[in-house]
Amino acid sequence: MVGHHGDVESTLRTAVAERLGEGRFGLWFGEGVRLGVADDALEVGVPNAFFREWIQGHFATNLIEAAEAVTGRTLRLTFQVADEAEPRVGNLIEPKPADERRKHGGTVPIAPEPQTPPQRDRPRNQQARPPRRLEDFVTGPCNRLAQAAAVEMVQTAGASFNPLVIHAGVGLGKTHLLEGIGHALRARNPGMKLVQGTAEAFTNGFLDAMRAGNLGAFRSRYRRADALIIDDVHFLAAKRATQDEFLHTFNALIAEGVPIIVAADQHPRRIARLTDELATRFLGGMVVKLDAPAPDTRAAILKAKALARGVDVPNTVINYIAEHLRASVRELEGALHSLIAHAVLTGKRLDLALAKTALRDTIRHTAAAVGLRDVERAVCQLFELDAETLKSDSRVRALSYPRMMAMYLARKHTGAAYSEIGRHFGGRNHSTVISAEKKVLGWLRDEERSALLAGFETVSDILAALERTLGT
Repeated sequence: MVGHHGDVESTLRTAVAERLGEGRFGLWFGEGVRLGVADDALEVGVPNAFFREWIQGHFATNLIEAAEAVTGRTLRLTFQVADEAEPRVGNLIEPKPADERRKHGGTVPIAPEPQTPPQRDRPRNQQARPPRRLEDFVTGPCNRLAQAAAVEMVQTAGASFNPLVIHAGVGLGKTHLLEGIGHALRARNPGMKLVQGTAEAFTNGFLDAMRAGNLGAFRSRYRRADALIIDDVHFLAAKRATQDEFLHTFNALIAEGVPIIVAADQHPRRIARLTDELATRFLGGMVVKLDAPAPDTRAAILKAKALARGVDVPNTVINYIAEHLRASVRELEGALHSLIAHAVLTGKRLDLALAKTALRDTIRHTAAAVGLRDVERAVCQLFELDAETLKSDSRVRALSYPRMMAMYLARKHTGAAYSEIGRHFGGRNHSTVISAEKKVLGWLRDEERSALLAGFETVSDILAALERTLGT
């Protein structure tokens, strides 16, 4: 292997790093990976089969191009696996071949396979992530209604309800559902003109068209669509001209029966400075919410993500991550990727001991202690109250209900004593806090509906929003 010559390997590594970027190169081509040239082959020495599969599946083209730039020849790609018999990242599941370049012998043909043409407006050198699919969306009580609504929208193309509005906090699956709907609509209607993007892209396109005096082309693109999918629609808030333009586009498409799917970070009624005209249009369809997943759903999500990566993660590790990381699906996925990378780079077996070590900082920062003032701030922010008013002696419903919820959350998440909570929220005694806790638990048990806040149907919805703010 010519790669023993330091100058050849150094030049190859530099060429590969230029194509991947320092971050990805450092993660996947560290000290455990060697590069060299032998005859007509670029040889990649890797510590285990997982490394081989990952590099082969994600970076083969980059490696071939780098080798050609260094040697002036087109080389085939081969792998040398140091620990082929017993991968040390857990039991690896052999992934199904994604294309003709993956061979059982670990060799990639010289000529790269034809690539799917890049989408318009996408830089040629950007590797597009394939769209997520509805069938890959892991469901549970937190998101089952939203997933069912997405499937119904695909099957009826808006005949059952239109628009479909999906709202949730960050990292709970809104974009996954939008991409899944788009993919399924295209599969069912190959000739469909689907316009899919973000509210920011709509805004920028509208402003550019106004500056260029080309509004006709802009409007034609959106208003002649067979389906419209817009993410982060809350971005339109406070932009009156853009909201008016979107409203006219919305009305034109609805009049033609064109399905419209949008996503936002909160209920349309809770989006500050969104015009009543747009808010009522959104409410004219179906509005569904994604909640933070429960422990069993978090575990199912982690198992699905691990399977997609080709790694068999022990249940003890799955349950450990699911128990300690609760805020979002994105957080779970990030922790899993970090843990797998840690196992690969250190050559250690993926087990509970490694998970506790690798994710120690992540879990510590995520599960930071919640204090009484944190609860106070969250409640005041959601109900648009100041702290003095919340703690006042007033017993009007608009103040007593938020105060009781604050006491309930303080007892649930801070570990403070009843007496301490009572003193904090207006100098009340411990029996008042106990009564408030029992009252809120009764609301939850009876699924009490609430008109306290627009956009929230039940007390449970309000408490879920507060707990997301607290990160619990």
